[in-house]
This record gives sequence, structure tokens and C-alpha cells, in this order.
Amino acid sequence: MSRMQFLEGAEAAAFASDGAMKSAAEVSRWMQSHSNSNNPMSHYARSLSALAMAAPSPVGQELVKSKFAPMMERVNAKAKAFRANTRVAKFPSFGEIAKSTGSNALAKADLDVGTLTNFSQITGGQALGYVSLDVRMARGTVRPSSFTLYQALNKTAAYQVVDYWAYANATGGPLPGGAFSSYSSVSQGALNTSAGQYELKSITLKMALDGRAITTALAAQNSFVNIEEQENTNAALTVLESVNWVNYWGNPNVYLNHFTGVYYSLPTENIFNYQEFASNNSSQGWSPQQTLFNMVYEVAAQVTKFRTYGQITHAFMSPGAIGDLQSLVTTQLNNIVNDITDFQSGIRGVIVNGDLQGMRTRFGTIQFPIDIFITARDKPAQSIVYSESNTTPATTSNPTPPASVTVATLAPGASGTSGSEWTSAYVASSGVYMYAVASADSSMNESVLTYSAAVSGVAAGGAYQLTIAPPAANDMAAFRVFRSGLGYNETTPSPAAFRYIGDVIGNGSANVTFVDLNQHIPGSETIFLLDMDDDDDAIDFRYLLPLTKIELFAQSLYMPWAVAMIGAIRLKVPKFHAAIRNYVPVAPDWNPLRSNVNASNSI
Repeated sequence: MSRMQFLEGAEAAAFASDGAMKSAAEVSRWMQSHSNSNNPMSHYARSLSALAMAAPSPVGQELVKSKFAPMMERVNAKAKAFRANTRVAKFPSFGEIAKSTGSNALAKADLDVGTLTNFSQITGGQALGYVSLDVRMARGTVRPSSFTLYQALNKTAAYQVVDYWAYANATGGPLPGGAFSSYSSVSQGALNTSAGQYELKSITLKMALDGRAITTALAAQNSFVNIEEQENTNAALTVLESVNWVNYWGNPNVYLNHFTGVYYSLPTENIFNYQEFASNNSSQGWSPQQTLFNMVYEVAAQVTKFRTYGQITHAFMSPGAIGDLQSLVTTQLNNIVNDITDFQSGIRGVIVNGDLQGMRTRFGTIQFPIDIFITARDKPAQSIVYSESNTTPATTSNPTPPASVTVATLAPGASGTSGSEWTSAYVASSGVYMYAVASADSSMNESVLTYSAAVSGVAAGGAYQLTIAPPAANDMAAFRVFRSGLGYNETTPSPAAFRYIGDVIGNGSANVTFVDLNQHIPGSETIFLLDMDDDDDAIDFRYLLPLTKIELFAQSLYMPWAVAMIGAIRLKVPKFHAAIRNYVPVAPDWNPLRSNVNASNSI
């Protein structure tokens, strides 16, 4: 029968080999009762579907509490400490994944084998020597601590896929200064009564998963690395990568399998445009870094104001954005130095303290956590090339790339140009650009790109309109749209020369249009300002199924399993949070105002 194991938080999920998995035999038996097939994948699919859709009985809820509560208590204690200081939290390291060679070092003379690497050439006395093998796994993959937002979120249990909560939006009654009355009205006359304003809000929890399988022969052989543990680690990290990115950008209106992320949960008035703020304050003489720093302060003030009442505690940003802000340490603070450091250890000299951890405001301290996943999907999938295999995650079928992409210029004031943010800087030199479009399925897996011809002629206040012809296979759910930098016009376009600007839902076999109003500048940064104060309780992550390893039936000499999670981020009080969009770093590796002809595929 299949077997489930709960993994405690992101860190334990990634390292199940450390013994962090909790047995859940009761849930396993319950899952088995919902399946009558020996097919491992159908059993798995029906079991998870039943687990997701069935309302737990009181006994089931007690089971969830007994299994999840101790785990969540520990995970939330770590999350609280992490929110308090997002720079120093340490997560469990990898467990033992290699066989120890003992404490005594193996010392051999250089003459044993020399530099021969072809085993067929090792003869004579050299054949008696040892071949060097380092049994420690070298990993070039994501670190568990890189899932910054997910790690910082408080985790709470949900009991159904559609998760509701009550929300008090206003106290009701008169505005400030209006809650007075004359003494005479106390003894006679009608009493004016009030009531608060309430809403019933909901989110839909979604399932993230990654399946793995190894052969029984591979599992049985005497490897110096436990293959199953390594693949379990990889699966858990893969799931958490998706969850952490969707925490920011999830949009189920376009990608059905995603839950709603922070950006698409925010009120429109809580999303602020850096370009507009910079233009309005151009006379101040601020550098872009100073402008962004001041804008963070200004947005925090907006969230704190009357009838909003929030309190920004964290400004999550990518390494590119914080890299720009770090320069304030030298340019604004005049090279403040520190001669007492953790690593100085008696070495004499001057150490420049470039550690910009956040800012203190009249509204409280705002930390600047770094999250590498904010911009993780800005590049086309086709531009990501794995160097070892020279392959890319972009597909040629399921989904299949669009049949064609054509672009037309819309003049200022024409239908569809309302809200245009094309400015003089981006229409310079006739505004020459190229576009690239990828098909995407309901989980946002991308196809290879289909390119447009170079287009020019956009004016300030105008737009470019793309017409996208779907593939004949009609195997896409949506299209992801990318734009080049200014002046790019290549006969053989490079995928690395494009950056994401938007999505459009597919319409079966019919063409769809996308109007580029320059509202999302390619290569720009978004800063997420969140109220993570424990007393406000304005944001958390809801679990129906924590990150869990589900072992499936062996079939055809393969041992399959899946790592899955059912959950979603929840903005309990959306107006307490905000975002700053369209910040372009001063010296980015990809510049929207340059052609970027030398941009290379990422590895």
C-alpha cells in the first residue's frame, strides 16, 4: 500500500533523510480506502483528490491537529524568529548523505596512480593504488533558506480546499469628530445606532507536487550516495520553488493550478509605480537609489494612514534591488566603517560596512529581506540552458509554441491605449523592439518562443498591439509575453534578449490580442511591502496538506513517489500590504533601454 510521511516545514521537507518525517499510518489507511486500483498514479491522484475535497470529520480534524499541531508549533516558532531577523536564521543542514570514511585521513604518495584518468591505462604498480573519490555530494542547487517569504510566513491549518474567514473592514458609525450628541438627546428622542462593516472572504488552496521514480536495481545497489534521499530532496526543493514564487505572483485567473499570490490580492490603490514617483520628484536631485529608499518610506506612510491602519514591517526585494540600495551605505553615509567584525579576528585594517538591513521610520522598523524568487520567471524558459546536458525546460509540445506573433502600432488616444505608460525614454529612436511569446499550460510550464518581426513607431501615450495565433495543437491555457530592450533587431533572435511583460489567456483556436502599455517594464523590479506584525495577523500560509512524501506502488521495476503540498498564502487584511513596481536598477545585467545583444542564456 502507499505510505505518507509528513515533512516538518521547508527545511525538513528538503532533508527527509535527517529523520524529520512523521509517520501518518492513520491517514495512509484512510487514503487507501478511497482507492480500488493497483495503478500507482491513479491511486495517488484519487487519494489526494479525496483528501483535498472531503470535509474532515471531527475525528479527522483531531487527527490533523494531533499530527500537524506539534509540527506547526515548531515551524511557526522558527518563522517568528525569522521574521524578527531575516538575516541570521539558520535552518537544518543536509543530513548524512555519504558514507563516512572514518576519522583517519587516507594519505598516499603521488606516485601511486599519478595523473592517469583512463582506467584501461592503469597498469603495473599503479593498479595497486587507490582511485580518489570524494563521497561528499557537491550541490549547486537552491538553498532551503532561499525560500524567504515562505519561511517567514506563519503556518495555520485549513480543513477544506475553499477556505473562508470573516473580515471586519470598518467599525461603522460617524467619522472622527462626529460621535457626539447633545445632553437632551440622552433622555428623549431617537438613538442613532451604527454597525460595523463585515465581509466573508475566501481563498482556494491548490496542490503543488513533484513526482520522482528510481529503478529497484538503482535503489538496491551499494551506492556511496543514497539516491532516493537525494531525489526526495530535489523533489521537495522543486515544490518549494514553485510555492515561493506563486506566493508573490500566483494568478489563477490565468493559470488555473496556481493559488492567488500577494500581487493579485492587493487593492489596486496599494500598487505604486516607481516611474511615476521618480518623475514627480525629479526636481529633488535624488539618485535612483535615494528615490527608491524615499518611496519605501512614502508607501509605508500611505499604508499607515487613516482608514488603512497597516504597519509595514518587511520590504521583500530581489538581489538586484537590494544591490542598488546597498550603494546608499557608501554614497549617503560616507563610507561608515567598522573595525570590529565577525571575521576580522585580529587582522588590522578598515572594513567597509555595506550591510543595509533595513530602515527605521516613524511607523516602525522595516526590514529588507532578499528573495531570489521574485524575478525567477522574468526570463523565458528557453533562455535557461542546463550546461551539463545542454537542454532547456521549454517544450515543443504540450504546450506547443504559438503559430505566429504579429505587432501593430496604436497611436496615442486610439482605442486600447488608455492607461499607457510609454514615455519619451522608451519611445526614443523610433521605439524599435521585438516581441517573443511562449505558450503555457495551466501550471505555467512554457513552450519555446515564437518571435515577432521588429516593430517601430510607438509614441508617448501610444501602445503596441500583439496578435497571437495559437498552435494547431491547441494545447495551451495561456501565453506569456516577452519584450526585447530598446533597439533590438536581430535576424536570429536570442531568447536571452527578452524579458517578461505580461500574460494573456488563450481562446481555443481563435487569435488573441495583447496590448503592451508599458505598464510592466521588462527587466524591472517589484518590491513587496508586507505587514508581518504578529499582533496584526494580516498574512499567513494555510495548509490543508503540509509538504508530504507519498510513496506509491512499485510498477515495472520502478519505485515511484511524490512530494506534495496543498495550501495557499492568505492576505487576511489585504489593505495592510503594498507593492512598488517598475524599479529599474542603475546598472542591471539586462537593460530595458539597451538592445542587450550580448545577453547570454542562463545556466
